[in-house]
Amino acid sequence: MFTKKHVLALTVSSILGTQVAIAQEQENAFETITVTSQKREQALQDVSVAVTAFSGDLLRELNLTDSVDIASQTPGLNIGTPVGEGNNPAISLRGVGLNDFNDNNEGPVAVYRDDVYQSAMPGLTFQLFDLNRVEVLRGPQGTLYGRNATGGLVHFISNKPSDEFEGYADLTFGSYNQVKFEGAVSGALTDAVRGRLSVATNKHDGYVENRIGRDGNEADSQAFRLQIEADLSESVVALLNVHGAQSRTVAPKYQHEATAGEVDFFGYSDTDGDPFAGDYDRDGLLDIESTGASLTIDWLADNFDFKSITAVEYVDKIHEEESDTGPFAAIEPTFRADLEQFSQEFQVSGLFGNTNWIAGAYFFSSKAENGLDLDINYPEGFINIIDAETFGGGLQGVGAFTPTGDDGALSPFVTYDVDYEQNTDSYGLFFNTDTELSSEFNLVFGLRYTSEERDFDYINAFGDRGTETTSDDGAITNFLRFLNTLPVDDPDHFPDSWFAFNGDISNDNLSGKIGLDYRPNDDVLIFANYAIGFKAGGFNGGFLDLTDGVDPDSTPYDEEILTSYELGIKSTLADGKVRLNATAFYYDYDDYQALTFSGLSQFIDNTDAEIKGLDLELVWLPTKNIDINLGASFLDSEVGELTIQGETISGTELVLAPNVTLNGLIRWQATDALSFQIDANYQGEHFFDITNSDLSREDAYTVVGARIGYQISPNLNMSLFAKNLFDEEYRVYTFDFTSAGGFNQQFFGRPRWVGVNINYEF
Repeated sequence: MFTKKHVLALTVSSILGTQVAIAQEQENAFETITVTSQKREQALQDVSVAVTAFSGDLLRELNLTDSVDIASQTPGLNIGTPVGEGNNPAISLRGVGLNDFNDNNEGPVAVYRDDVYQSAMPGLTFQLFDLNRVEVLRGPQGTLYGRNATGGLVHFISNKPSDEFEGYADLTFGSYNQVKFEGAVSGALTDAVRGRLSVATNKHDGYVENRIGRDGNEADSQAFRLQIEADLSESVVALLNVHGAQSRTVAPKYQHEATAGEVDFFGYSDTDGDPFAGDYDRDGLLDIESTGASLTIDWLADNFDFKSITAVEYVDKIHEEESDTGPFAAIEPTFRADLEQFSQEFQVSGLFGNTNWIAGAYFFSSKAENGLDLDINYPEGFINIIDAETFGGGLQGVGAFTPTGDDGALSPFVTYDVDYEQNTDSYGLFFNTDTELSSEFNLVFGLRYTSEERDFDYINAFGDRGTETTSDDGAITNFLRFLNTLPVDDPDHFPDSWFAFNGDISNDNLSGKIGLDYRPNDDVLIFANYAIGFKAGGFNGGFLDLTDGVDPDSTPYDEEILTSYELGIKSTLADGKVRLNATAFYYDYDDYQALTFSGLSQFIDNTDAEIKGLDLELVWLPTKNIDINLGASFLDSEVGELTIQGETISGTELVLAPNVTLNGLIRWQATDALSFQIDANYQGEHFFDITNSDLSREDAYTVVGARIGYQISPNLNMSLFAKNLFDEEYRVYTFDFTSAGGFNQQFFGRPRWVGVNINYEF
């Protein structure tokens, strides 16, 4: 709940806030950021939507490297890493998110790049380079954008080809031997054709020490973007965007925390207290490749504008994870994903009398051909694997063990082999109107119809790999006898004990928005919005296992509906020296898609939830040389009833939904050439698991960054920077493997990172 001390912390904090805009100090004025969140160019303060925008210059000054970094300076946006750095991100906006790491599911916060929706979760961590701006829209979306979303959207918008020859080169040297480069060159190719080529690379050593192998959490990535823009006639312009990226590294490493005793079930415990070191027997691989292309055609007619966006995207991934975080080959999964999508969007917009209007049609098709392999090697002599009376308890009943051998050798025990294919087709029709009722009032109204179909073929073949594992007293559990009966080597025979599912779902929905804007004067905008968001149902694609008590009927999950009520204000005060924006909201969540666990089986279940909150953004120009950006997000969330591993829970908080976050920046232009900057992010207490267990609880923490910039010449700039200046140790995610292995996985944010940046523009 919100308390007076939270409000006081926001008021007195001089280094925590948001990034609404960086001021132009010499002119003592706000930087004007033009956004297209309502599908037409508008100043940020004229948009009756809770939107945060980063300019390209601000992204560079904050030293933001990849897409997940924007959360550090966006109120209400939290991004976790449930399968490690550089992999599938768990994006939460105002508490609305999905922390499932399966590669077939889509999150409720839509991610766009240059007007194209990105569905593949493994492709959502990407380098930031040559961007014009980033826009973050809060609340249900669907009446203006092609893909519908319940939680909001994040749009990354690139710099477009220019008529004049221009470009830049940006080089960074940082901690752990980091060398990062980005650059672009742009200009006219003919009188009617323009081009822009942008590239980026980032490489550094691993910052998690592996005491028995290769270090983890390294970087080795490359990306490019080629844009060709052509004037097909005086009124028709075509833009071709071809892009690609690859990141190939040692798989990220997690920290081990024994939770079932002094050691885990495999006889190991990491007790050195170092969050950036461990003993990892498996180097593993994280290899993510993405390619795509889009063709956008704009036709500016006399009475309307027409736009067509045709796009394809491909993402391939292999992730060899070191799940047990220890020196034995104990729990070793491998995730493989082959994802592709096609989308076609048509938009028609114009002005009719006092009404700005837009209508659109959207088709989206995706295919996921994915696989998951898992080897579990329990020690010889391991007893009480499972309740002898039933297999319904999964691996929750694991008991003590005595290794047979001085080295605590492990014996191959069981393997999972999952393969599935998922196909999705989604059709949408939408329109939105913005009508000027008078000089003071505007009415916003929009509707969307969505029809979505999805089919799913899944098989999990699991069993003993042939080793007769026996305890010291000669006892063999019923579970082992059960596993030894499985014909693992016969792929043409699927026994009833294997987990197999084939099915399809179809969802139709009518959603929309109605809002009223009131502008009493040029400096104040008050708005009220009522909106309904929709996200279709889907299928669980993880390690579903009959021995975990998971029924095949639980493979599908239902659609979710979010009803949003918003009341906001945008204002410019103190003779233009203060800009204050605030939005209060209430979310009524029906059939919220919540990630739950049963043994090793992770699956999405539906329940209800509600969220109450407040977003604040403040920009203050106290002098011509200083600008201060302050902001906050306050959340109060509550989840309905869920049954997890036979236990019913209710009233917990949403995952990645801190009650309080504060983030911001102060910048001082000491001279025309020299500047100093400090930024910070405060995260209140929050949870990484829907059960809100103590193991998943993260205490409040603050991360501070700093920058000193020097303009050597009009085209050449140099800066020194530090990220996590005070070397704060904080977790960005946890996974509780107590029932399956007696340990907790911990994911820590980066340690202190310092470097120098050189930027040259031409």
